[in-house]
Amino acid sequence: MQKVVLCVVLFVAICELVAASSLALLSREERGAKKGKCSEWEFGECIPKKGTCGPGKKPGTRQGGCRNKQKMFKCQVPCAAETAVAIVDKNRKKMMKKKGCRYSKGPWSECDLTTNMMNRTLTLKKSNPDCEETRTVQKRCKKNKNKNKKRRCMYNKGDWSDCDPVTNTRNRTLTLKKGDSSCKAMQTRVKNCGRAKKGCRYSHTWSACDTTTMLKTKLDQLKPNSKDGCPATRARPAKTKKCKCKYGWKPFTKCDDNKKKTRTGILLEHTSDAGCPPTKDVTKNCRKAKDICTFGPWGKFGPCENGVRTKTRTIVAGADIPKCLKKSAKTKRCTRA
Repeated sequence: MQKVVLCVVLFVAICELVAASSLALLSREERGAKKGKCSEWEFGECIPKKGTCGPGKKPGTRQGGCRNKQKMFKCQVPCAAETAVAIVDKNRKKMMKKKGCRYSKGPWSECDLTTNMMNRTLTLKKSNPDCEETRTVQKRCKKNKNKNKKRRCMYNKGDWSDCDPVTNTRNRTLTLKKGDSSCKAMQTRVKNCGRAKKGCRYSHTWSACDTTTMLKTKLDQLKPNSKDGCPATRARPAKTKKCKCKYGWKPFTKCDDNKKKTRTGILLEHTSDAGCPPTKDVTKNCRKAKDICTFGPWGKFGPCENGVRTKTRTIVAGADIPKCLKKSAKTKRCTRA
């Protein structure tokens, strides 16, 4: 009996699985029917970006269950000159060569300023029924680079003059050698003499040390081999620096009644600047001697009196110093038992 029940249960389960799979298949077919296939693109009119011809974009649409049903595509609107005459067409040339069409090329015409195009005629060399008798080829005009180019002017160069110490410049004259009427007959070139060729030369020295400010100043003096007409001194912003004074120091004296001590320095002439004082005194305050306290070992805390217990230690050195007396004892709070 149990086997029969198990068989019935299995049969029911299998029937349910088959029904579910058939529903799934039906749902897939329905989805496919809803989606459908995308149709081919249908394009609208090409709209150029600028003017009435040239590169632009055209709208495209398609039907079906597609995600993108509308899209803009790149396109080209042919200009009037390009539609009338075939511009360089590589595919057409290859086709003509296969047919055995060979042409003799005529000269290029003058540039048409309205269309900026130039053309020439091709004539068939050998008669061939598959080839055209004449063809016209067109291309854009090249910019005439030499149209606005001036004719070169060539000159004979003279010698440079001597340097003018006032303006620090020299010049030379150029005479026309070859050129048209637009070239100048004579020209003058001017340039600086340069730092190495200046007529006025200066040396830089430092003055003696000023004892009031302890500073020395930089001086610019004219060199003896300079040319005539140069100023004896050059106007420059004044530069100063501290005097270099070095001293050999003696030891400090003992402290006086004002609690100060002094030491004297003697100038070292071979390492110092001219104008430094021969001696120099330095004074400073005397330091206070530190209080020295020496103690013995700590004793034990005594009995509790008035809520305080005390322990002490003996003072070995500094018994008359209040600081040492304070450090010789310690206290702590207590409560009577």
